[in-house]
Amino acid sequence: MAVKLLPGVVAGAGAVVGAAAVGQWVPSVVALGQWTTWRAVPGGWCRWRGQGAGVALTFDDGPDPVWTPVVLDVLARLGLPATFFCLGSHVDAWPGLVGTVVEAGHAVGTHGYHHRHHLGRPPWWVVRDLDASLAALDRVGVQPRWFRPPYGQVSGPTLVAARSHRLELALWSAWGREWAAPDAGAVATRLLASLVPGAIVLLHDSDRLSPPGSVARMLDALGPLADELDRRGLAAVTLDELVSPAGSPAPRTSENGGRSR
Repeated sequence: MAVKLLPGVVAGAGAVVGAAAVGQWVPSVVALGQWTTWRAVPGGWCRWRGQGAGVALTFDDGPDPVWTPVVLDVLARLGLPATFFCLGSHVDAWPGLVGTVVEAGHAVGTHGYHHRHHLGRPPWWVVRDLDASLAALDRVGVQPRWFRPPYGQVSGPTLVAARSHRLELALWSAWGREWAAPDAGAVATRLLASLVPGAIVLLHDSDRLSPPGSVARMLDALGPLADELDRRGLAAVTLDELVSPAGSPAPRTSENGGRSR
């Protein structure tokens, strides 16, 4: 026998479904911040830019036993500090690499445990994934301030989970798209177009989730990027320093103590 639903019931169900959709999809619009002039959502819910004369280089998807040490070597040679957004699953696989990143003077944030889309995920999944990533970092002595969800996707559950863990969401205002670029020149051109004071730059220190050669193209673009930072009078800083600058950033210095190239 067919069941006839009352109009009020249908309307109520539609409202619930609509609210759920809004909770999942509307917050993802914050990813559009990279194409605006916004620095952050009021209240610290999400950020794309900092302030002052600094630029924050950030690296996602590590740590990686092949590429993270190479990236650290190049950053040391160029005198560039950075912030590494680590996947919890990679932290558990190669825990010693996180200590190496910290010892080199870089900051560490969380990129979640699994590199999975947040849109459409139920709140419990987002919380469980974030819990696992924080536990992995805690085992190596790191308590992060920053969270960047995979793909930069921010859903309602993402916002709530981050706030409940007292984490700040950080996306980006510039990226190299090294996974899609044909060569290092294309990576550098894209980066330099958005290299302004306060920029947060998205890069990667692993090829495990990108086409082979992505990190190599990015590394070849770091030299021109460093030169352009000098030319424009900008300094590379960690994300903490970009958001809460204590005076003007110091000039970059290379690993041998002199001003970098």
